[in-house]
Amino acid sequence: MYPKWSKESIGLEIRSMYESGENLNYASVANSNMSLLRGATRYFGTWEAAVNFAGLDYNQIRRYKSWSRARIIARIQELHSQNIDLSWRNVCLNVDPQLAAAATKKSHFGSWREALEASGLDYDAIRKYREWDDDRVIKMVREFHDSGKELNAKNMESQDITLITAARRRFDSWHQALTAAGLDYKEIVQRAPFKRGLGRGQSKRFASLPETGKKSSASELSKRG
Repeated sequence: MYPKWSKESIGLEIRSMYESGENLNYASVANSNMSLLRGATRYFGTWEAAVNFAGLDYNQIRRYKSWSRARIIARIQELHSQNIDLSWRNVCLNVDPQLAAAATKKSHFGSWREALEASGLDYDAIRKYREWDDDRVIKMVREFHDSGKELNAKNMESQDITLITAARRRFDSWHQALTAAGLDYKEIVQRAPFKRGLGRGQSKRFASLPETGKKSSASELSKRG
């Protein structure tokens, strides 16, 4: 009676439907693929168990019965607020294939670019993140360091927002990106306020002092001042 189905083929079919952006709630599958639904309930007992077997979260699928333009925008903005990489390839392969498929349908936005822009996001800026990998982030961080620029987060956000954003996405935090580049995060954070606290003349004189005796020399400087 069910020659077409096995547990494995049912799981593969459910995954294929999910990645194509099809609705997987019970009512939708009953209308579109009764054979699959019957096979699933025969082998798994319930449709929910079959969906979970396919590696999907049935509660999430049941919650969202259908995609609309408003729901697509809400989902994109939700992912953006979580600092998720929203480049097309990453969303398709790793984040939410169903969202990607729904967004690009002609009845919705027709393209991922249109969906992002409708969500108030800059498509070109997001697209650039595909060009960043761990090695490039580390290379750029070291180049900034070698050029003598301050690498505290506040300064980097004004100097190169793309780099620091990519670094946070690749390494979870700016702190970890600096550490991966072989730099001392604590020293970098403390260095900037210390320099700002010195007057211009004091900063130059202090920098020219030899490594030994800095404390006593600094004391002499304060007396001279």
